[in-house]
Parts: sequence; structure tokens; C-alpha cells
Amino acid sequence: MKKIIILSDTHKNQELIQKVFANEQDFTHVIHLGDVYEDLNNNSNINIKVKLHRVPGIFHPGYKEGTVPAILKIDIDNWRFVLAHRIEDLLKIKNTSDIYLYGHTHHWSYECIDNKYFINPGHLKAKEDRGRKASYVVMFIDKEIIDIQFKYIDGKIFKQKKIKKM
Repeated sequence: MKKIIILSDTHKNQELIQKVFANEQDFTHVIHLGDVYEDLNNNSNINIKVKLHRVPGIFHPGYKEGTVPAILKIDIDNWRFVLAHRIEDLLKIKNTSDIYLYGHTHHWSYECIDNKYFINPGHLKAKEDRGRKASYVVMFIDKEIIDIQFKYIDGKIFKQKKIKKM
């Protein structure tokens, strides 16, 4: 089973990023959905065994110039993911992925449309931003089921969903 931490809109807030890593142990992947792309560089919590997947936010020069891909497709344990900072970028592509991850809005969300799951973990910009508390997502993945946990910065789960492979 894989354990994935999903972060977005960190905006250089290393204090909140470190709180997430203090809450979580034994994770195998970290997904960062932008703003700021470099926030996880040289982070001691992401060791050589942890796979880091990330996309830039809209203010990153690589996003603006097209030199850093705005959309990333990855496979983890028989599940196909598409990552982007903005949902608008996800909607531009035709894809048969299972899970679509995005950020940008600073509002967590979970939607299922035509057996495709759209998930936004929220933000780690500040303890509260745009009327929402800081939040992130942890996924436990195996070949047939994903357990999704939306968590506040204190590590408490405030929403949980399970997805079964179709």
C-alpha cells in the first residue's frame, strides 16, 4: 500500500509544510500542485525513497513560458493521475485517468463526474486564507481502493472518501 501526501498553494510557508510532515510518517509519495514549485527543494522530509511529483503554479516563470510542464500524468498502483495547478488546465485535455488533482483556488473540494474524481487539497498559504483553514490530503492507495483523507493542519480528518476501482 502506498501513502501519498498531496499539498497545494504552499506559497513559501515552510512552517505549515513542516507541520504536515510532522503529522505524517511512512509516506511513499508527495504531490505538490504549485505555488511555489520550489517549496519542497532541499526538504529533509523527502528522502531518496520518497517520490516527489510536482507542477508549477501560474506565477512560475516555467509555467508562463511553457518550459515546465503545467500538466503531469503519473501512475501509482494501477491508478492513473493527472496533476495541474488549475482545473482549467485539466479540462483542456482528453484523458482516461481516474484521479484529477489540482489547486489554485485555496478551497478544498471533492467531486465525482462520470467516474472521474476531481480533488483539490486546499492550501497551506496561511493558517486561514480566503475563508478556509489550511488543509491537505493523504491518500492510501492499493490496486483496488483509494482511501482519501482531507486533513486540517493539526492532522485531524474533516472529510474522508473511499474510491473503488471500476
